[in-house]
Amino acid sequence: MTEKPLEERAQLSINTPPEYEMKLLNAMAFFLGRNVEAQATAALAMYLRQNCDRLLTQCEFYARKANLDKYELLDLITEDRDRAVLLLDKMAPVHHPDDIHDVFETL
Repeated sequence: MTEKPLEERAQLSINTPPEYEMKLLNAMAFFLGRNVEAQATAALAMYLRQNCDRLLTQCEFYARKANLDKYELLDLITEDRDRAVLLLDKMAPVHHPDDIHDVFETL
């Protein structure tokens, strides 16, 4: 998959992390000479890459139930999240966000 130029990518807006994580993010940005927003993007990218195997294994597990390839499911989740939810809810619900409050979500 070819990466889109920066100006064509969807913008991501995130909530401010809890106080401690925000302090860590500021320190990381400070020591690496980046602004906080760039450092947040870099930290998120690093976290996702470190968890790539776990995430793709999870995609593979659910993709098999739907007779898809793990990358087909990954693309479906990215391109049509509602369709992915409907597809997977038929087999085994993945996550129930209403069950518990996530500190990284707004109330």
